[in-house]
Parts: sequence; structure tokens; C-alpha cells
Amino acid sequence: MRRLIAILAGVLLAACGGPMRTVEPASYDLGNPGGNWSGSRIPIAAVNVQAASWLAGPGMHFRLAYAEPLRRQAYLESRWVAPPAELLETFLKRHIIFSQVDFSGTGCRLQLVLDEFEQRFDDPQKSYAVLEVRALLTPLRGDEILSKKAFLIRQPALAADARGGVAAARGAAQALADDLGKWLDESSRDRPVIVDRCRTT
Repeated sequence: MRRLIAILAGVLLAACGGPMRTVEPASYDLGNPGGNWSGSRIPIAAVNVQAASWLAGPGMHFRLAYAEPLRRQAYLESRWVAPPAELLETFLKRHIIFSQVDFSGTGCRLQLVLDEFEQRFDDPQKSYAVLEVRALLTPLRGDEILSKKAFLIRQPALAADARGGVAAARGAAQALADDLGKWLDESSRDRPVIVDRCRTT
């Protein structure tokens, strides 16, 4: 009996001392933009996105607004492949800059500050992506603000989990690109001088 106990103890110690199996978190990005950008006559030469400090890492954030509205959490088994600002900048560059038919390399700079990028739950089965951005249109060189606007986008998620949040986040990024196009189009109509300024900058 003592011998059996000793053997079992040895097996358990070997198991505890062996290599631990770890599951690599699933990594997500925003994919490629869909459709053509319905931009304005204002040429855009650069898109830059900065983020608030709490969005500096690749964590995929969510908030249980119905239970702990002041607590920010992150999924353990899912994350972004890069910080959200980098993902959003790449997405918008593909959608805005690369889709300009007569892009010559000249134009203005679109500067964005990302204030929020999370999946928010109103109840355990209902969530949506929240995207908050402050946008500035400036010359490619210099800090003069030609136009500015704040955007708040809420995109419903079809599933109350990380994958549903990813799809909603991509939809929010697409909606932001569309709203930026509308804003720039309005700016070009209200202040035609901006078009000339961006074409000669």
C-alpha cells in the first residue's frame, strides 16, 4: 500500500513539474475596408491617429454597463494584433488615401484622437461597439486647424462575445470613415478656400 502511494505521489509531482499548456489568445484586426470612400474634393495626404493612454496596448476592452459601469475589463482569450489607434490608422489610410482617384501626394492631414474604443454591454445578451474620435483637418505642414469635429459611433454587435465585438468594431470603423467623408464634403462646401489650401499645401 505504501509503495502504491509512493508511486502515485511521484506521478503527481511529475505532472506538476511538467510543462504547462497555455492557450494563445486569438488575435484580431479590422480587416480591409469595404466599398469606395465617398470622400470630398479635399485631398488628404496623411492620416494620423493618436489614442488615450488606456488604449495604448492590444487589449480588447469591454464594459458591463448594467453591473459595473465604471469598470473597464479586457478579454483574456482575445486581443487586437496591435493597439487600436494603429489598427484604425491603417484602416482609414486604406479607405481614404489609397482610394483617391487623383491622389498626387499633396493634400492636408487628417489628425484623429481616439478617446474610446470598447464593447459595451447594456445587459448580458446585448452589446455594441463604442468609438469616440476627435478629428482635426490641418495642412500637411503646420498646426493650423482648418476644420474640426467630434464623432461618437455606436455599432450594435450581433453576438455578446469577443467575436461579436470585433465585427461591431469593424462596422464602427467603416461608419467613421463614411462620416469623415461627409464632414469633409460639408467643410468643402461651407469653406471652399479649404480645398485650395489643401491642394497647394
